[in-house]
Amino acid sequence: MQPPQELSLNDIDDIPNTQSYLEIACDRDVLDLMRQLPMIAGNDGGQFTMTDLIYEIKLWPFVKQAWSEIDGGPGIAGRVLQMAKVYKKAEADLEDLTGDTRRLPRVIDLPSFIEVYSTKGLP
Repeated sequence: MQPPQELSLNDIDDIPNTQSYLEIACDRDVLDLMRQLPMIAGNDGGQFTMTDLIYEIKLWPFVKQAWSEIDGGPGIAGRVLQMAKVYKKAEADLEDLTGDTRRLPRVIDLPSFIEVYSTKGLP
């Protein structure tokens, strides 16, 4: 999985470069994910910062790729397990390519995940 060539993942370190990256790589899925992030996932032990948002934006192409490769089981439990596997693979792939790692461990807000799953669905 490679990011768009017009802007390197390593260039995304501030707001203008992040906006440029979104203009290149963004699609409806990204926008939907970004709206849900504060609800279904956050940081264990700290607030969600701009640095975390930039990391999530860099991670998104890897999440999309992993999501297409990792099947989920039926029901909420199967989808939560799928999501955990997807993010584990995506984060490892991003780290292999760029050296970037999450600042704090990811934590899933299960009630919010269930609401998103049951009202909007997952990709």
